[in-house]
Amino acid sequence: MASSGSFSGSICSGHYVLRIDWSQAQNVSANTSTITAKIYLVNDWRLDIGARTANTISIGGTSQGFTSPAVTTTGEHLLNTVTQTVTHESDGSKSISISAVFSFAATISGTYYSTISASANITLDSIPRASDVSMPTGTMGSSVAITITPASSSFTHTLTYTFGSLSGTISTKTTATTVNWTPALTMANQLPNATSGTGTLKCTTYSGSTAVGSKSITITLKVPTTVVPSLTSLTAARVDGTVPSSWGIYVQTKSKATLTINGAAGSYGSTITGYSITGGGFSSTSSSFTTGYLNTSGTITFTATVTDSRGRTSAAKTVSISVVAYSAPSFASYLSQRCNSSGTVTNDGTYVRGLVDFTYSSCSSKNTITTATYYKKSSATSWTNASKAFSDNTAFTFGGSLTTESSYDIKYTLTDAFTTISVIDTVSTASVVMDFKAGGTGVAIGKVAENSGFDVDMSTEFRSTVKIDGTATFGGDVVGIPHSYYGTCATAAST
Repeated sequence: MASSGSFSGSICSGHYVLRIDWSQAQNVSANTSTITAKIYLVNDWRLDIGARTANTISIGGTSQGFTSPAVTTTGEHLLNTVTQTVTHESDGSKSISISAVFSFAATISGTYYSTISASANITLDSIPRASDVSMPTGTMGSSVAITITPASSSFTHTLTYTFGSLSGTISTKTTATTVNWTPALTMANQLPNATSGTGTLKCTTYSGSTAVGSKSITITLKVPTTVVPSLTSLTAARVDGTVPSSWGIYVQTKSKATLTINGAAGSYGSTITGYSITGGGFSSTSSSFTTGYLNTSGTITFTATVTDSRGRTSAAKTVSISVVAYSAPSFASYLSQRCNSSGTVTNDGTYVRGLVDFTYSSCSSKNTITTATYYKKSSATSWTNASKAFSDNTAFTFGGSLTTESSYDIKYTLTDAFTTISVIDTVSTASVVMDFKAGGTGVAIGKVAENSGFDVDMSTEFRSTVKIDGTATFGGDVVGIPHSYYGTCATAAST
């Protein structure tokens, strides 16, 4: 490339030369160059010709004629000066051809020469156009440096952007080569389902007030990690079930809880796509759910989060509830004995002295226990209410009409707000060495004879052979044994 130069053509072995001296003057804002061509005739042989009008010169494809003066001496003669404006390519480059024809029209040494011509192809100096621009990946809400590499130090630059449906100006006709830009956090609204996206950065180059070119690049912007969904709170509502609502408490194995996520919201355009609630051995992916029965007591903490369309998870919210321990009432021990009206134990008493050891859950003093006592002859099917409540591990007396000739079943009952349980004890007949049943069909040892057959209510030891024909029942289990069995009943039971 060059901004000036010279070329020539000749006749008569170079004694007559047509020389073109050219120069380039740039108009940067117009992206044009004015080419000035000076046309010379150089001769070292004498010449005597008049003015010529049929001369032409073509610059960059545009031809124009020129008139030359008369030449009557040897030396260098300026025939004319011609200018022509040419437009450069959009990138500022330009190549042109220059050709000239001089109407010589003279006879030299017997030979007629009509013209002398000269031509050349020329690459002009490029005119600076659009500057280069670059930017690394940026984060919305944080500063990022944009670098401009000017095509000319005199240029200024305007930076603009487009991102999704947004567009704006970053700087206007700046002379700086580094421009700091903070993309607005609200640009995240353009990426409701992604954590990063691409846009366009455009750098328009100015020479003075004239735009001489522009370049655009693709830029990437990220949504900062601090942009996450949120929820206002996680709340718990008591589900009483069989628990009296007046108690106002959670009871183990009897209450449930309804957990609800409140105020879940996306951030900068995102939407909520998922929910999570965990705690107490339960989990759910709904915004609200009801647990099963709460199987543990004490403090239970539930935790909730939400997830948005960008795949990001909120900070957790928690709620804690206090669950009162509960287990069904239970009997530790019980004892029923014949006694007299004053509660003194006696074998032939018609009263019963009861002593019951039990436990129950007070449920923070909300729960109460109700006790009841029933009795019936062992042979009967219906119970009689003794109308006698009892306290834990405290002896009490009831009855008065329990004949010594009959065994009695005694039933103790515990009832709380949720459960009723009972145990049955037995009170034997009055203790006697031997008794015969009226009618002669039964005999008893250690008790009154109540039934037909042989009834023993004493510790028994056999010191000789025992013969059993048939089956024997041990503790409710019927065992078949040989007709003649020698050994102890305990051994037979173990077989």
